[in-house]
Amino acid sequence: MLMRLMVKDFALIHQIEIEFAPDFNVLTGETGAGKSIIIDAVSLLLGARASSKDIRFGCTKAMVEGTFQLEEHNTAVTALLAELGYELDDDRQLILYRELTASGKNVCRLNDRTITLASFRQVGQLLINIYGQHDFQAISNKDHHLALLDSLGDKAFQQQKMQMQEAYRALAQAEQKKTALQQSMRERNERLDFLRFKLQELDELHLQEGEEEQLERELAVLDNFEKIATVTDKAYQALYGDRRSVYALLTATVEGLNTVGQYDDSLNEMAKNLQDMLYVAEDYGLTLSGYSSKMDYDTERRDRMNERKYTLDKAKRKYNLSIEELIAEQQRLAQEVNQLDKADEELEALEQLCAQKRKEYDVFALQVREQRQQLAQQLTDGLLEQLAQLAMSNTRFAVRFEEKAPGLQGLDQVEFFMSANPGQPLRELSEIASGGEMSRIMLAFKTVLAQHESIGTLIFDEIDTGIGGNIVVKVAEKLAAVSRHAQVICVTHSPQIAALADCHFQIQKKIADEQTLTSIIPLDEAASVAELARMLGGEEDFQLQHARELKRTAGQHK
Repeated sequence: MLMRLMVKDFALIHQIEIEFAPDFNVLTGETGAGKSIIIDAVSLLLGARASSKDIRFGCTKAMVEGTFQLEEHNTAVTALLAELGYELDDDRQLILYRELTASGKNVCRLNDRTITLASFRQVGQLLINIYGQHDFQAISNKDHHLALLDSLGDKAFQQQKMQMQEAYRALAQAEQKKTALQQSMRERNERLDFLRFKLQELDELHLQEGEEEQLERELAVLDNFEKIATVTDKAYQALYGDRRSVYALLTATVEGLNTVGQYDDSLNEMAKNLQDMLYVAEDYGLTLSGYSSKMDYDTERRDRMNERKYTLDKAKRKYNLSIEELIAEQQRLAQEVNQLDKADEELEALEQLCAQKRKEYDVFALQVREQRQQLAQQLTDGLLEQLAQLAMSNTRFAVRFEEKAPGLQGLDQVEFFMSANPGQPLRELSEIASGGEMSRIMLAFKTVLAQHESIGTLIFDEIDTGIGGNIVVKVAEKLAAVSRHAQVICVTHSPQIAALADCHFQIQKKIADEQTLTSIIPLDEAASVAELARMLGGEEDFQLQHARELKRTAGQHK
């Protein structure tokens, strides 16, 4: 509930601070005193759109601050705060602060921590509901009827509904996959033809890793055959081929050193090392012997290799890829072709999955429908009872169900129908023309829903518009009854409503320092009687007496 409201430099308000009672509060005042300004200020705590024009003339900024006491049962706010990273203190108080600047900038704070306007709005709308004549449109809008009906459900119903929604998400996910696959399959054949053509091209190349480098090496040998032959023949002759070769000279040297090694051990060691060199010279000499004759200079083979290299170079240019990249592309294409070939099996599996998920969803959706039908009867009975107490005993009300396609909210399309007068057919709520009927219908709805909603503060803005006499008394009693389940703040012109208030505030407009200012004054018993007399038409003795009688009668209803 809203414990305290502070407003500074907003519209015609210089600075006010209001401490509300936890039950029934009323705001009264002369027409034009600024009652709507208070409602507008509270609306800022709900994230309503604001303008720099809302700042009091001559000021650079305006602020609104609301201090709330969170009830234990308001789990929706607690859950949202946890999601936003806020942890309540033991006193469970929450302070919403909003500041408007002349530049159009909004500053929003939650318990002294800056918060985005979107998150600020989420929190505010879980704390306060504001209802005026125009808000009947929300109740009469059939798009809201299902949510209103579901709000009557208990914890078990809400849990059942969550299970249905989880089942729908699983169904929707499976359907989405199936649809995506079906769409892709329409293009599959064309895609497959294209992929297979490309894959065949690459397959026909018989690409191998390292082939290009091997070709270049072998072609280099063939292209330089004569030079290699000449050089290897000379090398053979120098190493091993004649009496002047390295081998012959080393042999003679080693033999000579061996004959004198008996006189000097170092010569023996030298002869041993040279012997090793002799073996190397012999080995390379034998390898080079006939090297050129062993070379296979095949012109046809050379032509084939050049043709192969040309084919590879052409493929590289065509695809703008290296041979290694072409091999990787070939593997990727083969994998994609394989996946597309398996699409039929995958589609069949998805169709079976969708059928299974639809069965699971239907079980939960039909259970929810059954519960909704019970809630519809509960709403009908409660609403007709409340309307009878508001002098609309001839009213008929019906909740009509229509089946719709599976959705997050189930298989049900719900719409409210009503007839306020005997002999008249049931009609959509939007077709009810009487302002007085609208006010009472809305109040009846809120009376029924108040016991189930977690929102702690309900604000009624001139709900008495269009009604009078005995009916306004019944409306007053109903507002007082609602305040036993939730905090009620009511802006009214009706003394009958004001008389039942637990806390009475008067809105005044005055001129100070050539400026028009709106202020709010809490009224004690005597001041409240005087205000009621003014609302009755004056402050004569008989009007004061009437006001006292209203207060006395009101006391009997509390």
